[in-house]
Amino acid sequence: MTNQMTSNHQTARQRLGAYRLAALAVVTCPCHLPIWIAVFSGTSAGAVLGEHWGLATLTLTGLFVASAAGAMRMFGRKG
Repeated sequence: MTNQMTSNHQTARQRLGAYRLAALAVVTCPCHLPIWIAVFSGTSAGAVLGEHWGLATLTLTGLFVASAAGAMRMFGRKG
């Protein structure tokens, strides 16, 4: 019984991690950069994003690809 509970707990933990990675992928999608610039307009973060949009796009793309791949891999695992 204990092994089954541990297995279920690990599965729930893995799914939570997968959901977190998927949420990170949604937030860091590079197509959302104009939205982030608008949201942070008037702040120093908005100024940095607006000034260095090329670097921001490259960084967001890398983070998006890594988190999306990790989420897909974690969702594909079986218990």
